[in-house]
Amino acid sequence: MTQKQENTVNFFNSVPGRILSHLIAVLLTLGGVWLFQNRPVNYAKTIPLTPDPINLEIYNKEQPINYSANTVEAEKKLAIEQFKKNDIEAGKKAVESLLNRGAFFEAKEALNIVKNAPNNNKNIDPEIDFLYGRLVWELAQDGNRNYDVDEAYDHWKKAVDQRPNSIVYQNAIGFAYYTKGDLEKAYKAWFKVLKLSGEILPETERLQNISTEAITTPEVEQKDALNAYAGIGLVMMKSAQNYQGNEQRERWLRALQYRTKVMKEAAREYHIPQLRQNWLWSRVALRDWDFLMRTDWNILRKRNN
Repeated sequence: MTQKQENTVNFFNSVPGRILSHLIAVLLTLGGVWLFQNRPVNYAKTIPLTPDPINLEIYNKEQPINYSANTVEAEKKLAIEQFKKNDIEAGKKAVESLLNRGAFFEAKEALNIVKNAPNNNKNIDPEIDFLYGRLVWELAQDGNRNYDVDEAYDHWKKAVDQRPNSIVYQNAIGFAYYTKGDLEKAYKAWFKVLKLSGEILPETERLQNISTEAITTPEVEQKDALNAYAGIGLVMMKSAQNYQGNEQRERWLRALQYRTKVMKEAAREYHIPQLRQNWLWSRVALRDWDFLMRTDWNILRKRNN
């Protein structure tokens, strides 16, 4: 070791040297923190209202309850027999029972009798397309990676094209659009559900007060209308992130009003544990409804920057 190196070692072993070493270490640490906090970040144009990423597993569907006295095999056999007789209505009821029990692959086997019939010329009854869409939808929501929302949508789109005034079909495709992230089309589908249901739309009323007591809530007789009201509430909430100022506040107001309306009409059915038994509600819709349910009205009293 040279004399210069020895002097350097002796210096850092001394009290002033140790103080200088600690000071250098502190400066390096502070510099690293500053660089981390000021690193360039690529923000998306719109920031989700719900925490992201989020564990959607907590919104998985609950296993359906078996209310039927028949066995799964008996119901599958019944569905197949009815479809072979071209009795679509009877076969449909048996398939619905299978789907309600979570017997997805038995339901698929029965539906394939109609879908794969050599003489159908692709002119499949819209009820079959709707049921097949539901089958794919439920399998996708159940986590089966062989099925996805787009495939379910394709079947529901065929059913809607044949029967555009079907409340059931429009409601289902609304949930498909929402889960796919197409808020505009989801809104249009649910808006049509309310129109076909004869509902009084909140858009036609003048909104003057944000208190829950001031909200008019006409009676809702159909569950499909309630799902549509809830769905539009979700659209209002999610679309609010694309606006600022009064427009953002107005959309939040509408979202909270729709939520209040739904909960006033059917509070028990629209809590998350009960909604997980509703096959229409995807995990994405459940997550966002959960977020809307937890949102306080006081959010509207905050000034928008």
